[in-house]
Amino acid sequence: MIRKIVLLLLLATPLAAQETEFFIERIEVRNHRRVSPHVVVAESRLREGQSVSEEELRDASARLTRLPFLLSVDFALERGTERGKHVLVITLQETKPFFFLLDVQQYFDTQSRYVEADDDSRGATGENLALGFRWFVGRRGAVHIGFSGIDRDREFSREYASLAAGYTQYDIFGTRAFATVNLTMPVQDSSRAQLSPQVVVGVPLSANQTLTLKYDEARFEQEILDYDSGYEQRIVTARWTHNTTNEPFFPTRGTLLYAGPVLGWTDGASTYTIVGPDGTDVRTQSYHSRFYGIETGAAKYVELTDRDSVWGDVRLETSRAEIRDSFDDNDADRVSNYGSAGIGYSHSLWSLEERAGGGDSRLEVTARYANRTRRHYPEFPERQAPALDTRQVGGAWLRRTSWGTLRLGVGYAW
Repeated sequence: MIRKIVLLLLLATPLAAQETEFFIERIEVRNHRRVSPHVVVAESRLREGQSVSEEELRDASARLTRLPFLLSVDFALERGTERGKHVLVITLQETKPFFFLLDVQQYFDTQSRYVEADDDSRGATGENLALGFRWFVGRRGAVHIGFSGIDRDREFSREYASLAAGYTQYDIFGTRAFATVNLTMPVQDSSRAQLSPQVVVGVPLSANQTLTLKYDEARFEQEILDYDSGYEQRIVTARWTHNTTNEPFFPTRGTLLYAGPVLGWTDGASTYTIVGPDGTDVRTQSYHSRFYGIETGAAKYVELTDRDSVWGDVRLETSRAEIRDSFDDNDADRVSNYGSAGIGYSHSLWSLEERAGGGDSRLEVTARYANRTRRHYPEFPERQAPALDTRQVGGAWLRRTSWGTLRLGVGYAW
């Protein structure tokens, strides 16, 4: 008789003092059509020929459900060739090769100036728009093309929507590490963008911890009559992440912790011609800045029932910029501190049985407070900018399908 242990039962059963371990003789991926089974096995971080505990199976299931190209995953253990040996069967429900993420929340406010409470810790990404196409090549590779909206809003950098084409290699040298290389074309109305590189490397440190290194570049040129200008921005980040959540964008259970430094440079120059009575004068002006800081955050998601979930998060940032600006001879060192805290509640409109088929439809309510303080002229305390803060309450409808994820909401800020 085939012995089958469905992971849902493991999730519902409290762990005993001594956890049962299962020897995995073979890992078999079923129901895969476009997704490479080798990528699935690599991202599970489980290996054949080793014993695994119930907790390790739960962690592996959560890791796979966080992948944006998988809608749901079912784990089962079947009898192997000998007693005490098992075949781990991973049954997939894939998303479509076309994908989208649309997160639109309109906040009505009573003041003309307030700090945006963007909540990067609410899920694994802060993007508000993304769409594209992904297909797998070879055993461990994937090619993608698409468009992404603004990822986040740092104090001393500029963020752009962009077109991108790239390649991701999973399980590099059998280490479970991955690397993504993109060519991006930033989108900006007033300037002509140039192809710019982006590189992301992720290295697993443990079952739930990852170190991610990222290099991002944006370059622009502008020519208007006798005025030529150029702008280049380079940002390097390193982020440690501890993640046990169960969805890639809007989780309902698990813990997310992250921390890491950010370092960036911006360089701009312009050349213009002035024609006067004494002849033609060509002038050049430049702008240079270097900024660095620390970004950290934490979020906790708790399922109260099969349909109800609550969460809370906190995010802190501190950064400093050294600015040398020949445009207005305004050299300065500037400091910014940002903090936000939020809580939320969500209710699934679908039963557990309906969600087992993949996808979800939820209603959520949220509340958030954020504050940003700036010191643009530390040597002149009287010129310190006032603190900007906001309080937000809102509600939204979330829908996740095999085609993508949608969140539509409205709220009030003051």
